[in-house]
Amino acid sequence: MNKELFLRKKFHAGNEKGAILIVGLLVILVLTVLSMAAMMSTGTELRIAANDRSAKEVFYTAEAGLEDARSRLQTSATAFPLSDNQPTNASWTAFIGPEERAQAKGYQASNSNQVRYDKLNSTSMDYVVTVTHKVDASNNILKWGDGNYDGISEENTTSGTPIYIITSEGHTSTGATKSVQIEAVQAPPITAPAALYTKEVTTIQGTSTNVLGMDGCGGANVPGIISMATVSQNGHPMITGSPAAIIEKSPMNIDVKKMINQFKTKADYSYNVNSATLTGMQWGNPTPGGTQQCATSCSDHNIVYFNTNSTYVKLTGQSSGCGILLVEGDLEIHGGFQWYGVILVTGSIIFTGGGGKNVTGAALAGANASADLVGGDANIVYCSKAVNNQTNYMPLVTLRWAEIFG
Repeated sequence: MNKELFLRKKFHAGNEKGAILIVGLLVILVLTVLSMAAMMSTGTELRIAANDRSAKEVFYTAEAGLEDARSRLQTSATAFPLSDNQPTNASWTAFIGPEERAQAKGYQASNSNQVRYDKLNSTSMDYVVTVTHKVDASNNILKWGDGNYDGISEENTTSGTPIYIITSEGHTSTGATKSVQIEAVQAPPITAPAALYTKEVTTIQGTSTNVLGMDGCGGANVPGIISMATVSQNGHPMITGSPAAIIEKSPMNIDVKKMINQFKTKADYSYNVNSATLTGMQWGNPTPGGTQQCATSCSDHNIVYFNTNSTYVKLTGQSSGCGILLVEGDLEIHGGFQWYGVILVTGSIIFTGGGGKNVTGAALAGANASADLVGGDANIVYCSKAVNNQTNYMPLVTLRWAEIFG
């Protein structure tokens, strides 16, 4: 009995040890499976993170290529500018990037319609950029401008500046590629059909008042005054221009308010005023010409915006500036005043008092008041350079952006 009992106990002990072994093996198996799953999950997450990092790297590399082209195409670019010397050639193509990359995109050194530039980011980023003119179905170059003088720029084939299609392809060391594309344009020049444009009855007075449409900067001449209403003169002011000094009752209906809306969000100086008089304001220092009737010059390019809440702003005491002066309401200029660039006013422009007041560029009045009065020793000298330069120094405007797949 004792021997049998001993054998039974030994048998049960052996079973228990076997069960423990099996349980232990199962636990190890479970832990192994969990560890492998964790390793696989970690590996997947690492691959996802690496792919995401690579995708972001190649995307931003492609974006850098776009910015390279945009900065070079800007008229005022000084660092390796990209010159569009064939603005009427629909086959013109510019490439930015290493020659082998450009060749893969169709670059041929012997092709007179093509030009290649090295990258600005010569070592840190790998991209290749192509720049072409946008054309319509008939291969006419499309431009961006205000062809119908309604204050809104739009695609057309006759006026404005060429629209560029800029495509940038980025590369990474891992072999990833990404292409992005924009349609961009140099900001079109402000529509200034005359030295002075008005919509309401306009009076020019004073023997020392001059409105000169003959381009003081050597470009094409324009009329001295174009008005949708009538123009009267008192005191024998000097008004010149071509093809006529004065054009009255013109059908040219320029939406000055919309023109102001295009620029006011870019203003360097913004004022919200009600019937305000401001003295000695300085937004740049024009260099005077040889006489009051000669064009001045200036290297500053400021946008100054006044919202008068449908009232007026009065500038006195030798105020001056260079760039684009925007006024929603009426503008009164009293005493000395110097401006180089363009003045856009939704209401009336009124010059009063002596002291010499010179505008080199052009002035446009939307005239929601009853009259536009120009007098008081004032000189408005048309200058195409003063008009065009204000938008030439702006960065390219992006009209459309797209990410290219495949």
